[in-house]
Amino acid sequence: MIVDQILGWACLAAALSAVGVYVFLIASRVRMIRLMTCLGLFLTGLALFQGPSILAQTEGDLNVRLALGVLILAVGVQIVAALRTRPAWTGVDRRAGRIASA
Repeated sequence: MIVDQILGWACLAAALSAVGVYVFLIASRVRMIRLMTCLGLFLTGLALFQGPSILAQTEGDLNVRLALGVLILAVGVQIVAALRTRPAWTGVDRRAGRIASA
């Protein structure tokens, strides 16, 4: 079915994007904490590599399609979160003012 082919290619594209962004972040921002904060992105990308074979084995079950669609969406959200710029930490807890005023 054409929907399964499109979803399969979308899984592969999202998987390649996830692994590529993970490698880019590790190479550009070398810190041990970065390995752990982006690990979900990497593992979700690895899981999506299996998407086309899962679709073929289940003959396009609706639940499988929905699960793969949500995983693709999760990769997109994780990429945006991983690549956003954050201000450098100045040593001051920025949450302290919000907690005290509440």
